[in-house]
Amino acid sequence: MIDERGDLMLEMLREIRATLDEHSSEFKTLRKEMHDWHETIATAAGFAMHANLRSGAIESEIEALKKRVETLEKAK
Repeated sequence: MIDERGDLMLEMLREIRATLDEHSSEFKTLRKEMHDWHETIATAAGFAMHANLRSGAIESEIEALKKRVETLEKAK
């Protein structure tokens, strides 16, 4: 009777260990996916910031060119 309980207990512990191993594997996968999403979001934010800076630089350059054209037209 004691051996049967011990065997049952060992079997249950093996099942618990197998479940924990499975969960550990799933958590590793989730961590990897979260890390990938973090990189994607950071990259997208970086592109948006770069585009915003570039747009600002282009607008400044256009304004400078408009002023030059106005100055040249007034000089005629």
